Amino acid sequence: MTRWLDPEAIERLAADPARRMQMRPLGTIDLSKPFVPEEYTQLYYTPVYHSLHREHRLRYNQLFGVRINEYIMMLEADLVERLLLPLRRRRDVAREPALLRCIDTMIEEEKHHFQCFAALNRACFPALYADHDRYFSDLPLLPRALFATVGWLTGRLAFALWYLMAMEESSTALARDLARNPTTETLGEIEPSFAALHREHMKDELRHLQVDGILTDLCLARAGRATRALNATLFKAMLGIVTRPTRAGSGVKVIHELIRQMPELSWRQEEMVRAVLALRHDDAFQRSLFSRAAMPLTFGVFDAAPELATLAKRMVGYDRR
Repeated sequence: MTRWLDPEAIERLAADPARRMQMRPLGTIDLSKPFVPEEYTQLYYTPVYHSLHREHRLRYNQLFGVRINEYIMMLEADLVERLLLPLRRRRDVAREPALLRCIDTMIEEEKHHFQCFAALNRACFPALYADHDRYFSDLPLLPRALFATVGWLTGRLAFALWYLMAMEESSTALARDLARNPTTETLGEIEPSFAALHREHMKDELRHLQVDGILTDLCLARAGRATRALNATLFKAMLGIVTRPTRAGSGVKVIHELIRQMPELSWRQEEMVRAVLALRHDDAFQRSLFSRAAMPLTFGVFDAAPELATLAKRMVGYDRR
């Protein structure tokens, strides 16, 4: 089992300004540059992508980049507080004052992250975000209902902690990739302001992963066998809902916005939508969502959970060890 930092050590890191996210002034965003590595987008995994002209792939990359920001915002606005506040009241958590303080700090930092990413998206596409902070991530009914029930269930069933940890570690993987590989496969150098904010975000998320790890030990690993099995069943069901592209999902919404901004592509709209929907059965795409290279801490937690022995049936990228 992974050894996590003790809560007092996490607090000391949080007290160091150099270890906390700083929102630097945003200048003019350079729309001649991509926002994310191309393999972080959905169409990249389809034959359609490489048949598009560069200017179309670039704008698609930029739109998908702000969509990724929205998903970070959605996680922080729709899941973190719903999940962590009920956990604070659990007996094994409530008796740890330093851990409670870490949780409170984490909640406040996530609210700050939301505002930072909202400001970045507004700087990238002022018209899209003139009236709303989220343009692509208005969830379909089923995922919205799932997120709404998490807080109600968390007091006894903390399965969403596994998902939270995976998504937070995924955001740190993106930040590292932006730093290590500043040049994309075909679109040139990453936009510097976009990359800089993700690098800052990683500072807080690295500490949050330690809090997540402590909570998974307390609330999942130490539960009774029947509770662990039920948590695993619910977690795998959750994966089936949130990792499959749908016509109402954000990936298809990105395509619709691409067509709105570049109507010369309208004749290919349905082709692109079908290509994205087909990714629900595409191994390369599914492995890009969850991998040990991107999520070593989370996968270590999965490895230590006997109830997740068959997780690879729902999480294609999971290689159990």
